[in-house]
Amino acid sequence: MFDFSSFKLIKNSNDFFVGIRKSALEDGYEFCLPNGFDNFPDGNFNEVRDLFFKMYRTFRKFERDNTGTNRFNLNRSDFQQDQDQTTLSGGGISMQTEDGEVCVLYSKIKMIERVLEAYDDLAINSIQKKARRSEDIDYSQIYKYLDRAIYLDNDVIYLDAMDLPRPTVRYESTDIVNLYCYILDEIVQQLDGDVPDNIQAHSQDIRFLAQRFQDGYLTSNQSIFDKDTFDETISILKEGLDNIDKNTYYKDADYWGLYEAIETFLYGEINPDQNDGDYWGIKGFSLVWEDMCNTYFFKEYPDKICYADTDIPLKNPPNSESKRQGEEPKRVGNYLAHHGNNGYSNKWIYRTISNIPYPKNPGNFGWNELLCIELDTQPGTLVYSNPRYNKLENRDRSRAMRRFPRPDLVLKIETKNGFELKILDYKDVPLDFYINPSSSPKSANKYKNDIIKQLTYEFALQQTHTVAESIFFIPWYYAAEPELDPLGETEQNLDIKGGITIFKANFFIIQKLYLENL
Repeated sequence: MFDFSSFKLIKNSNDFFVGIRKSALEDGYEFCLPNGFDNFPDGNFNEVRDLFFKMYRTFRKFERDNTGTNRFNLNRSDFQQDQDQTTLSGGGISMQTEDGEVCVLYSKIKMIERVLEAYDDLAINSIQKKARRSEDIDYSQIYKYLDRAIYLDNDVIYLDAMDLPRPTVRYESTDIVNLYCYILDEIVQQLDGDVPDNIQAHSQDIRFLAQRFQDGYLTSNQSIFDKDTFDETISILKEGLDNIDKNTYYKDADYWGLYEAIETFLYGEINPDQNDGDYWGIKGFSLVWEDMCNTYFFKEYPDKICYADTDIPLKNPPNSESKRQGEEPKRVGNYLAHHGNNGYSNKWIYRTISNIPYPKNPGNFGWNELLCIELDTQPGTLVYSNPRYNKLENRDRSRAMRRFPRPDLVLKIETKNGFELKILDYKDVPLDFYINPSSSPKSANKYKNDIIKQLTYEFALQQTHTVAESIFFIPWYYAAEPELDPLGETEQNLDIKGGITIFKANFFIIQKLYLENL
């Protein structure tokens, strides 16, 4: 298992990778942190450990939420360039983003996955007899052990142990089970109980057997994932596994299943030759960041959301679409957007109905309809004697060209006179991207395009409403929560064109809500 204090921390990785990989320049591993983690402490075992397990849970949730949806289409190479998709490959799981960038997700670490997958409560609790050394003496079998006996004075024979079958019932197990349950229990604690249902259902049994191993081999303060006892504990577990294997004579499939899981955990590492891939993590973290942020706002401000370009799963999605309760229930998308021809038509989005009525038909515009840029190519007619024909709403706009831009989120902000709007776009970039936008031609081009798109969102909504704020929402590490707003703070030292603000969002607050059971 990893020594978390030995990782070399990489901050603001140029290749947009977040996770753990072998260092290309030296021995050991490097942990590439999310953008905005400039102030994350170096060499802090506990901080790195906690971040690792939170990111491990985050990647697993992201994969669970998206596999089998329209966003991920497994093994469909003909669909590769048309929309987000996932394909299984030797290196992990990959998908295509809207901008054509490849996102690769490596969500599994064999060291941990093998321990979780090896749990079988029936196999563990059905062990009836295992041959092992026993201090009990069966005098009817003593003739078999004369060669091991110590001959004392007065013709006395001394035996210190015999190999006898030992019946076991519930909570009586071989040492291999106790050792396995100890490792599993330590992992369960670090994952905060976010484990498969069969493990959750037997957590008390696992804890009981884990405690038996700790009582026999370790002190009460020792732990696999403690900075002060990590090395010593791993060493004891390795020695314990070796002794158990030497003194266990009957080894069936159940035994080897647990043994191999323990061995992989204690001795394993990310190994390309064993189909683990070269990485654990994700290249293209922006998709995860978007899902994290959308989950936060749907949980905290569901009644303020006018529009969201997302289809995340939620236990109780607001304004849910009844048509979706068959194949893809419990998702926020309630409108099937048909606009555009960029591979994103037929994608579910979330929208509510605005306060702007249709000019000729009953009902009101949806917020997705107000997000419209229109170009009327027909010549206008100026009627001097009847000015009402000059008004836009009285013109024939049936042949106008329209685009429907998609910001990540549009929120209502209550005011004394009603409400105003706040437009948010989630950006997985470092703060330096906005401080030095011309650091490279690619950065300069992205910076320009991001601003153009944000101003386009604002222009579309300003036709009917007041836009109070337009925000780029970036991830940020805070050692302590900001005093004014725990969610984060606005960067005051930047002046972005068009009045766009940069909000440094508290990564851990958003991640916490993302990982909560929905």
